[in-house]
Amino acid sequence: MKKHILFTLLFAAVLGTVSAQKVIIRTYVEKTHMSPKTGTAIGFENRFLWEYGAFFQEASLMESFMMSDEERAALPREYEKDLTGIYFAVPIVARESFIVKANVRTGVSNGENFVITPSVLADFMPVKHVHIGLGVGSRAFRPTLQASFALSF
Repeated sequence: MKKHILFTLLFAAVLGTVSAQKVIIRTYVEKTHMSPKTGTAIGFENRFLWEYGAFFQEASLMESFMMSDEERAALPREYEKDLTGIYFAVPIVARESFIVKANVRTGVSNGENFVITPSVLADFMPVKHVHIGLGVGSRAFRPTLQASFALSF
């Protein structure tokens, strides 16, 4: 697993340098109506501040340890264990150390269901290359909250 993470980071850095775009690596926690989810996203930001990339999201580790096998089996079919896909974000408001973006994630949930999740994300950059974010969104017509930490280079 360490080799995959190291390879992904190295690949993102080289690709960002070659394409002259900023690479953003983000980790986040999203609170949905069912349970919290944790995710990782790797994307690129062009000079117009448009961001695009790929993400992977899964049920939080805490949930995995707290649920018994019977509870897991009783979950509804639409319960989302993982979500993998692509995302696209367009700036709404941009300042020197603060940016608000409209974000749309599209992907496959549990390997069988197609999902589109819109959200509005705000990033604050206390120092160069470090982003702290908060956001609100929608999943299955229910509100979600998101907190994130990102590095850009």
